Amino acid sequence: MKYTHILGIDLSKATIDLALSQNTANANISHKKFSNNIKGFNDLLAWLKQLKVDIHQVLVCLENTGIYGRCLVAFLQSEQAFVWVVNPVEIKRSIGLVRGKNDQADAQRICQYAFRHQDKAQAYIQPEKSLEKLAVLLSARESLIKAKKLLITPMEEKESVGLSEQAALMREVCQENIACLNKGIKEIEKKLEEVMEQEKELDHNYELVRSVKGVGMITALYLLVYTGNFTKFSSAKKLASYCGIVPFGYSSGTSIRGKSKVHPMANKRLKTALHMCALSAIQQEGEMQTYYVKKVAEGKNKMSVINAVRNKLVHIVYACVRDQQVYSYNQAA
Repeated sequence: MKYTHILGIDLSKATIDLALSQNTANANISHKKFSNNIKGFNDLLAWLKQLKVDIHQVLVCLENTGIYGRCLVAFLQSEQAFVWVVNPVEIKRSIGLVRGKNDQADAQRICQYAFRHQDKAQAYIQPEKSLEKLAVLLSARESLIKAKKLLITPMEEKESVGLSEQAALMREVCQENIACLNKGIKEIEKKLEEVMEQEKELDHNYELVRSVKGVGMITALYLLVYTGNFTKFSSAKKLASYCGIVPFGYSSGTSIRGKSKVHPMANKRLKTALHMCALSAIQQEGEMQTYYVKKVAEGKNKMSVINAVRNKLVHIVYACVRDQQVYSYNQAA
């Protein structure tokens, strides 16, 4: 599709900054600011109409800023606009060295990025309602776990240095709050199970993922959410790279010969969850434990071997969902 205009949008909690230009090189850019609510969205449409710009022929580009952009994206798509949501890191690294920062300039940079890379534009696909429910519940569970850790960690630290009386006092005054947090976590996990029971398609893939030894309930749910029920990644390698567990080479010319290592840019929640899965898998009798013991005995670094186990788990999980088969340990290589 040939767009007549490019619209870059910089989002914040309260406002949206717009940068609009014709889809031609060196075109003038018009700027406007509206509130980040339904009134502001309608004002945006009115502004485009005033400029005689057809929303159906505009490439709208904005950064993925989480909850701040959800209502705007839904509104624009309801108006049949083409909305392209881009990873902020991708835009930042594409524009080179930048001095200074403000919302208007950021909107202009997004507009310029969209103009240069419009051949790569992909329409944003709203996640399924069931996946959104899972994401909300998992986020709430994570918040409760963090709150619980904030209470428990100081107690454990005091006990570790011999301050038993102070630790006991903290435990006495905090035990009711900890109990409430534990209750909340269990209620969320129960609600997660209810959602899975209601969504048969999700539940089927969930059971396939859980068939892999070491992969627990929460990791399986995270995988469903972040992969869009395994629709966002065309290969296991791409999923593993997204999780930050694929080692990349580090060399240049004849002088730099570094070890291959994983990249820090990754989905940290999935990476941590898969790490716990790998630890669980190597503690259970089976091919992962055999692989781990063999490689460590060969002198391989333990963390490198654990990362290889994480990678193997992702490939197995992906294959199970792709082939719609429960993992068979008897046929495992």
